[in-house]
Amino acid sequence: MQNYNKVREFLKRIKIKPNSINIYIQALTHKSYNFTNPDAPNYEMLEFLGDSAINYAISRVIYDNYKSEGHSSQLRSTLTSTTALAEACQNLGLIELVLLGKGAYDIRDNNKLKADIFESFCAAILLDQGFKKLDEFLAEYLYKKVNFAKEKQYKDPKSIFQEKIQAFSSSNKINYLAFKLADGTFRVDLFWEHKKYGIGYGKSIKEAEFAAAANALSIFASDND
Repeated sequence: MQNYNKVREFLKRIKIKPNSINIYIQALTHKSYNFTNPDAPNYEMLEFLGDSAINYAISRVIYDNYKSEGHSSQLRSTLTSTTALAEACQNLGLIELVLLGKGAYDIRDNNKLKADIFESFCAAILLDQGFKKLDEFLAEYLYKKVNFAKEKQYKDPKSIFQEKIQAFSSSNKINYLAFKLADGTFRVDLFWEHKKYGIGYGKSIKEAEFAAAANALSIFASDND
């Protein structure tokens, strides 16, 4: 298979000695590759497992650091969002290892695909190396920069954007307009004073709203520099 050596080198770089490299190849095989290689297992079922594994791992880390509910659900939603997982995938260079069918190469820029690939790769680690190794991988490549002591005061992007608007304007009506996309995910457009300030994508409307608010915060900051 064309990326066998690249995957082996990648695993070496992140200090994983595979018991079976085939599970990692599967995790990095898009279904479009099956058009010309129908017998090649693709990532979809691994993505299903990886989604649950990541949620459990992060829930456990938050539980160990918080010991109270507070904003823990919001923090977990942020850490497991399409945006966060896609960024981790991009930073690792995983997306460049994905096997795609002819004509599908432009989807490498799709955040939903990047998030799915990160999830499927995590499932491969779980099945090949066990949960301890997956936990170490996530700590290094997903939430290494999270200061959990600081995050005990965590506020979600929607709340932060609302507070910034209220600080200097009496017009604090913020509208979130949601659209369901063909792949089952959602896009949300954030409007304030008839101007679109943010766009976000997610597996749920709530996740997409958080992403739109985070996008709006960055635009709002640049407009008010």
